[in-house]
Amino acid sequence: METALLFILLLLCNFVNTEDLSASLAAGGKFNVSWSFSETTPDSEIVFTISAHTEGWVGLGFSPNGAMTGADLIVAWIDSEGTSHLMDMHATGNWLPLVDSSQDVSLVSALEVNGVTSVTFKRKINTCDDEDAVIMTSTTRLIYAFGDTDPTNNVLSPLNYHGATNRGVKSVYLLDTASKIPDESLPDDLQYFDLNVTDYHVPAADTTYHCSFHDPPQLDTKHHILSIEPLITKGNEALVHHMVFYACWGVDKEHLRNNNKTEGICATPEMPEFESSCFNVEYAWAIGGSKFYWPAHTGVPIGGNDSSSPDYYMLQMHYDNPQLLDTWVDSSGLRVTYTSNLREKDAGTIQVGTVDGLIVPPKPENFEYISICHTSCTEQWMPDDGVTVFGYLLHAHLLGAKIKLDWYSKDGCQSEVLAEDNSYDFNYQENRLLPVPKKLLPGDSLKLTCTYTDSSRNRFTYGGEPSTDEMCLAILNYYPKQQATTCGSYTGININQTDPIYQRWDFNTSSTVEDNIELLEEVANWSKEDTLVLQRSYYETDHYSFCTKVSFHINYPNVLVPISPQSYPDPPVSQGNSCLQDTPNSGAKSTASLYLVYSVVGLFSLVYNLS
Repeated sequence: METALLFILLLLCNFVNTEDLSASLAAGGKFNVSWSFSETTPDSEIVFTISAHTEGWVGLGFSPNGAMTGADLIVAWIDSEGTSHLMDMHATGNWLPLVDSSQDVSLVSALEVNGVTSVTFKRKINTCDDEDAVIMTSTTRLIYAFGDTDPTNNVLSPLNYHGATNRGVKSVYLLDTASKIPDESLPDDLQYFDLNVTDYHVPAADTTYHCSFHDPPQLDTKHHILSIEPLITKGNEALVHHMVFYACWGVDKEHLRNNNKTEGICATPEMPEFESSCFNVEYAWAIGGSKFYWPAHTGVPIGGNDSSSPDYYMLQMHYDNPQLLDTWVDSSGLRVTYTSNLREKDAGTIQVGTVDGLIVPPKPENFEYISICHTSCTEQWMPDDGVTVFGYLLHAHLLGAKIKLDWYSKDGCQSEVLAEDNSYDFNYQENRLLPVPKKLLPGDSLKLTCTYTDSSRNRFTYGGEPSTDEMCLAILNYYPKQQATTCGSYTGININQTDPIYQRWDFNTSSTVEDNIELLEEVANWSKEDTLVLQRSYYETDHYSFCTKVSFHINYPNVLVPISPQSYPDPPVSQGNSCLQDTPNSGAKSTASLYLVYSVVGLFSLVYNLS
């Protein structure tokens, strides 16, 4: 009891709360990690607590891709004398990790009780050490391992090998500010409604998009939605890939109630004619996501008698069933929490990017596709004093490796990275808040760049809904709410004599886009050089801007303005507060170290292979 009280006092004295965010990394709660931070600036500190069911050593790593190579490692144990040990290390491959030249972690406390070892340590978000990972606004793969015994004489050896089961990897978003708002800080009059399917027998198809219609709650006055959380049927976590919550206008509610087509496969005759009224995305959830809270001064409007209140809602479910099983039954959905205590700003969403025209060549390696939300669109839908973007969801499919959203001022004199994920994980997609909300003005532009990598994909991949096709999208949360729903650009393979594709293969300049795609697929022995030609064509060819406003059956005209991605150079890299910023989560890179610890073979396997 005294030891436990001492541990609590140590935490209080260091003014840290290690229970703000948490993740269970191993089955059965055998290895847990929690962390907290007060700010997301590079100089601010982040505090971690590791808790593992062992009386031996514990290890936590920040990996760029889930493997040991390039990982920033922290290792700790409590010896038989009760002395705590903490080591800052890095791995240059699937062999012996190295002790960092600079030890940039500080021990807060360590405790070993009832077979559980708990260690709390802290470090800066950016330690300015090339041997450490920079914790920034990208997905982080946390790798973990633990041993059953302490190192003999405090020297790690092969006898401390963790075995095949005491290790693993999990994707997390460490700088998550969207989940930090506790429910107890919300208004007292909270109410909720659920949008879900009921005992839906999922077809034995690789990909199914199922849509269902739902009446909103009957509210005489305007209310605000404050949070939305996923309700996933137990055991169906891998089946439900994403859910989109649409608001719909333009249909009499009595007609909706009298129509027997209220659910079915999206965009098929199973659905009623008013499915086309549902293009306004209120919220999107994707696999791996958790509960999302709108910032304290914003809320999504619902209820009341004005035209901004939706007539009904549509829930789109994306089921991913690659094994073509016929046994899935699902009742998943979303829980929507709202209040009558109105907030200052009405929040909205807009989708940036495209699916149409997207082509990825075989065996892509950092192949980029670009979609631009052009000034011709933002001038149409933004008010004179602009809008403020505060959150985002970045979305691609299985080939997605990186996604970046850049902002450009109307005069072209300023630009910056608005949002990015340099370690994108298809199985972990979260709604995220910007560390600093960004004001966008009419005439500003956005460039969305999706990077695709997969050396095993031996065919062309096109834009489409199945997970085996691709997408390049960013859904932005902003205020005040406007009537725009989509903004982006598209391009096909329109060949002219200056196009790199024409110069390489002598395609017919009068051919249709479809013909040119067929010709590309007929190129024998597709090579890296061919991929470079296609990449250059994307960089140099014109894109065409599109801009839609369909919430109230009023469309912005698509502005077919030829725009070249070459006009949007990458923004300068942020220099941070005190040192040159490394690529987010790039992991350790330097092979130099003052000390080599040859005995750490027992710490992490020499052949660390999680596949």
